[in-house]
Amino acid sequence: MRQKGILCLFAITICTTVELKADIISLIRADQCETITEIYIEEDQIRVTFEIGENDYIHFHRLIPEEYMENGLNDQNKSEYLSHFFNETFIITANGKRLTGELIELKRLPRNYRASLYTGQVDTASLTISPRVIYAEIIYITEKPNHVAITPPLIDGYSGTLANIGFVTYHKGLPVNDLRYLATEETVHLDWSDPWYTKFENKNIARHHKNSLMSFLYVDPYEIRHEMLVRLKDLEDWIDLDYHIDDDIKAAELDSIKNVVADFLITRNKLTADGIAIPPILDKVHFVEVKLSGIQILEKPRDLPYSAAIIGVILVYPHESMPGRVTIDWDMWSEKLQSVPCVMSDPAGPMPYDLMPGDTTLVWVNYLKNYELPTVSKVNITQASVSYPLFTILLLLGLTWLVVHTLRRRKSWNWIRITGPIVLLIGAFLLLPFWVNTKIPFVQKKSFSRPEASTLVADLLHNTYRSFDFRDESLVYDKLALCNYGDLLSEIYIQTKQSMVLENQGGIQVKLKSVDMLNVDEIRLKDLEKDALAFECEWVVEGDVGHWGHIHKRINQYQAIMKVKPVEGSWKMYGLEIIEETRKL
Repeated sequence: MRQKGILCLFAITICTTVELKADIISLIRADQCETITEIYIEEDQIRVTFEIGENDYIHFHRLIPEEYMENGLNDQNKSEYLSHFFNETFIITANGKRLTGELIELKRLPRNYRASLYTGQVDTASLTISPRVIYAEIIYITEKPNHVAITPPLIDGYSGTLANIGFVTYHKGLPVNDLRYLATEETVHLDWSDPWYTKFENKNIARHHKNSLMSFLYVDPYEIRHEMLVRLKDLEDWIDLDYHIDDDIKAAELDSIKNVVADFLITRNKLTADGIAIPPILDKVHFVEVKLSGIQILEKPRDLPYSAAIIGVILVYPHESMPGRVTIDWDMWSEKLQSVPCVMSDPAGPMPYDLMPGDTTLVWVNYLKNYELPTVSKVNITQASVSYPLFTILLLLGLTWLVVHTLRRRKSWNWIRITGPIVLLIGAFLLLPFWVNTKIPFVQKKSFSRPEASTLVADLLHNTYRSFDFRDESLVYDKLALCNYGDLLSEIYIQTKQSMVLENQGGIQVKLKSVDMLNVDEIRLKDLEKDALAFECEWVVEGDVGHWGHIHKRINQYQAIMKVKPVEGSWKMYGLEIIEETRKL
């Protein structure tokens, strides 16, 4: 049993490593290749599709129609050109035998831009690839080969292809690898008994989610979260679902299976915080799919292949603050399940760890230094104040001293009369930039400079967003009530909660990272309550959340009119009119 230890210099290296392992961050931008090839391996055939960009026409010229390239493919040379293509240009072999395919479709299309594996979004602004492609589809007939080799166009004297090709391979619908460069011959070994374990000889060509079971522990203030991704087939040693490897799970059966799996997992892998066992709360359970862009929630029920069906279960353990030590005792092992990749994450970052039958306890220890627990507090009303230039105070004090001194020692009057004013003037000049702020007792501050107004509004917004760090709804309302008042309380609960939810991730909620004020102006409104103030303000709120090994961000920008008033010694929002809301990320 090993523990999580973070040293400053070591942490930098570790965090970099974890980011590459836990998240889909590929510095290999295969999504921006000029040509994209997709290979689908089934029991009786191999289907290959090409999207060939203009800059790669020369490498695939025996597939390019003559209207797009001189001496291109036409009816007269079709047989000769295709034979050369199958045997010398782009070669597919099954069990060492070179396959001859049949061209099914050939046409020109707008490019289907792929989402970046780094951002999860299509980044057309920085792309230099051609906007239109030649689409080709070829079928190769074969019968359950043990291994398939894929060879791109090669030229004598070069170790790799000069074409810019990105490729992905599927075995019975399951992606074998992420979108990667196809530079030279690559061989994939096929596991027909369980396509999950199909893999390339080249270990660098693999999919990011290659383990059938993964565990993610998130330790945050006020909450511990344990997320598990489990392939249904690997639960057969504990749950009899009565499916075979080639079966499909019907859409109507998905909900009942989710309930069975969730009820099972909630009783396993006990968690303790500071030595105390905490009963889990089932937060969410979803069927998910392994996509090229990562783990995706199955939003609409549909039939799923049993061999690739993955279920995600999220268990939550409320905690009063930040624990000192958290443990999970993993108790699920089988002949194939001999390793469970885990990632522990806290405010300092992620830490990977692999559990094994001889090392079954995952341990997180709080090594956070100078960590301040995020809190929600009142924005107290400050007293009104007045500022005086320091040189004025000095002159008054000096003159007072001169008068007193003169009255007591008249003999020294001549010396004081000459040197005193000189000293006072020099001192006053030096202190000219300095002012003294003095509070006025029993008088509340009712107007604000722009910097002061910005701080007031930012504090109110920060506390509002921070209230959602707590899970219990009544506790969230209690925290919101510290800075919000009246009918606005329930309204802002609904609006803010909706703005912080990631719909495409099953409704998981981001947590506040920052509130940046862009502009705050105090304005006059006729309908203001007594002692109330109104501000026209603009701000950006950023939140993020770790989820299944990835960091998901949400950035929103708002323009609004905010009304605030003093309530029992503190400022509270009692009105908020959103003029414009923009989703930045």
